Amino acid sequence: MSQVPSVGRIVHYVSYGTPGGEYPSVCRAAIVTELTGDPDHPDQVGLAVLNPEGMFFNRAVNYHDGAETSGDPDCPSKESHGAPFRYCGCGWMEASHRGGTWHWPERV
Repeated sequence: MSQVPSVGRIVHYVSYGTPGGEYPSVCRAAIVTELTGDPDHPDQVGLAVLNPEGMFFNRAVNYHDGAETSGDPDCPSKESHGAPFRYCGCGWMEASHRGGTWHWPERV
């Protein structure tokens, strides 16, 4: 990560969504309210998340860059990654931001 989080910075929080798909997982604006200082999770922050329905506060949100999760290199069905699912039993997951994490907003 090239940027360093600090109190007051605007970031994106990724909502979980609902299992039935009534509410999709989406990015929400969030303000960094604290740096947790956890040496095992140096990019973990506290956030005030701004939702259309109100504000949500979370004190231990991990950073996720949205990169693909590689999974087991000895996966027997590696050629089927991504078809038809976005994940595999070997641990591979398609590139996307995980629900319940934060990331820097994309520059446009």
